[in-house]
Amino acid sequence: MLTVTAPAKLNLFLHILGRRADGYHQMESLVAFAALADQLTIEESDALSLAVEGEFATQAGAGEGNLVLRAAQALRAHAGVVRGVRLTLMKHIPVGAGLGGGSADAAAALRGLNQFWKLGIGEVALHAIAATLGADVPMCLASTPALAHGIGTELTPLPHGMPPLYALLVYPRAALLTKDVYAAFTLAPPVPAWQPPVGADAAAWLAALEGTANHLQAAALALSQPVAAVLQALNALRPKASLVRMTGSGACCFALYANEAMAEEAAHALKAERPEWWITATNI
Repeated sequence: MLTVTAPAKLNLFLHILGRRADGYHQMESLVAFAALADQLTIEESDALSLAVEGEFATQAGAGEGNLVLRAAQALRAHAGVVRGVRLTLMKHIPVGAGLGGGSADAAAALRGLNQFWKLGIGEVALHAIAATLGADVPMCLASTPALAHGIGTELTPLPHGMPPLYALLVYPRAALLTKDVYAAFTLAPPVPAWQPPVGADAAAWLAALEGTANHLQAAALALSQPVAAVLQALNALRPKASLVRMTGSGACCFALYANEAMAEEAAHALKAERPEWWITATNI
C-alpha cells in the first residue's frame, strides 16, 4: 500500500495577458501549495478501480470523469501497463473552488503509480502526460511554489523559495464554473512581469504581492453574490489580514497572514459567524 498527498493549489496572483488563437489564455501566476491536501491510497488489485471518500466525495464522483482515473489510464497507456490497482481518494479539498483539487489528485496519481508500479518514468515524460490532463496538472506534480506562464504549463521554480505564510481559506459552498468566469472576463490592461523578492521575510513578500491581482476576480464577482460576501468578510479582517483575494477562477477566497496564530484565530471567529461556509486555516 502507498499513500500520496495531493496539496491544494493557491494562485497568489493571476494575471491574464491575452488570448491565443486557439482560445486559451496567456497568463502569469504565482502558484503556492497548502498543507490542506487530499490523500490517494494505492493498493494491488486485478482491476483498475477508484473509490472516493470524505466530505467532498459526492461532488468529486468516482466515475470515468474523475481525473484520478484518467491519469491512471494515461499512465498505463504510456507505459504499456496491464496490471490493475485499487485507488482510494480521501477528498478534503472542496470541488469547484479554484483550489486545483482535481488537478492535484491527478498529479498524485501520476507520481504515486509511477512509484508503485516501479515504472521509472522521468520528470519530462511525466510532465508531458500531466499536460494532456489539464493545464494545472503539471504544476501540481512538484507541488512547490513557482511562476506559471503560457497557459499555465510553463513553470519557473522560485530560486530562493518562499517564507512561511498562513492562509485563511473560505469557500461559500457555491461553485463557479471556469468556463462561465472566462466568458464573463474582460481583458485587463497589460501589467509588467512580476519579480519575487530576494531573501525577503514574510512581511516583505506580502507587501510585494499587494501590487498584484487576480484578473478573473471581477468576472467572478459579477456572477456570484456568495463570492462578493466572502471577500467582504475577509476584507473586514484587515489590517491583520493581508492580500485578500480569490484564487483561480473561484469561488474560494483567501486572506494571508504572516502569523499562524492569527490565521487560526480568524478562522475560529469566522466559523462562528458564518457556519454555512467552508472555512479553514492552513500554512502554504
